Amino acid sequence: MKDLVGSFGRHKGLKILSLLLAVCLWFVVGTEEPTETTLAVPLEMINLPHGMMITSEIPPAIQVRVMGPGSVIRKLTQTRLAQTIDLNGYKQGPHFISLTPKNFNFPRGVQVLRVQPNPLTLYLAVTMVRTLHIDPVLDGHPPEGYEIIGVKARPSQVSIKGPRAEIERLKSISTMPLDVSQVTTPITLAAELDFKNFHLALMKQTPILVDINVSPKILTRTFPGVAVEASPHKARLRTSRVAVTVQGPMLQVKDLTAGDLKATVDTDNLGPGRHQLPVSVSLPSGITLARVQPGTVSAWIEKSP
Repeated sequence: MKDLVGSFGRHKGLKILSLLLAVCLWFVVGTEEPTETTLAVPLEMINLPHGMMITSEIPPAIQVRVMGPGSVIRKLTQTRLAQTIDLNGYKQGPHFISLTPKNFNFPRGVQVLRVQPNPLTLYLAVTMVRTLHIDPVLDGHPPEGYEIIGVKARPSQVSIKGPRAEIERLKSISTMPLDVSQVTTPITLAAELDFKNFHLALMKQTPILVDINVSPKILTRTFPGVAVEASPHKARLRTSRVAVTVQGPMLQVKDLTAGDLKATVDTDNLGPGRHQLPVSVSLPSGITLARVQPGTVSAWIEKSP
């Protein structure tokens, strides 16, 4: 014992105290009830080879089941953990990475019981960049009486990066569906590109806008047998009814009746006798005249008594 104490050299008291504290700590930790818990350890991929990307689904963290002294486990759960996977030298294709207790730098006394998922499956693919046309996708149809007459994406094309096998077969890239079921006027909508079935990304983050030109549907209707009146002076008309064809917004035209149309011939400043007069039609606002058949009628104006 004397030889052991003598080996401490200077500051013997302090060294002996440190040794006693270490022995006490070992005794306390060594006699603690073992505790089990599961740690969520984030994954970090480093040194991804140039011109390649990971196309397999990688969990953001692995679940590591550990057992050890309670105080050590509690401290471990409060520590920022991370598991690094070095991809330096990896080639194209699938890779299966097994994780063993040696992969984890946990404090002494902590035992790794289980790692999930294990092994990790990584698939590396060669990437390429390509410029693709944007194809806007519309969901639904405008309300009754309206129609889409033009759709344009801004920008019209974008540069996309992704696995060569995926990009090479693409002729364009679609947007996520844009709801137009309530659109009745021209509108510009923000859009996102549909990457859900691909491993693609924009080379440059650019807002995608889609201009949608919506206008009322134009309906053409013909009303046969519209009565013709002479005005302001009375006249005997050889043809008293005409067929009137009108055009206009569907919601207006579909509810029109022949009674909403007024056909007349102008007899102002005309002398007695027979006259061939053009037929005029008075229409509601927003409705245009397409055709009148016949376009003229024969009118007989009698002499004043």
